[in-house]
Amino acid sequence: MAATLYCPGDISTEGGIPVCSTQWEVAPYTPPFDVSQLDPVAMGQAFGAGFSVIASVLVMTVGVRALVNFVKTI
Repeated sequence: MAATLYCPGDISTEGGIPVCSTQWEVAPYTPPFDVSQLDPVAMGQAFGAGFSVIASVLVMTVGVRALVNFVKTI
């Protein structure tokens, strides 16, 4: 895990060097999101699951529409 320096007090500079009015502390740092961290297999499964949900709704809609049109013609 990465860490960064943190000053809970005021920061001033002396001779171009930052000085903390209290003690410097080390705080955990979470790096920003990076696309290379994604697992291609998991991404494929997620896209496949999403496609399956949308595709099933669309297929059911087409079926219901065909049924309604059939009932209208009777």
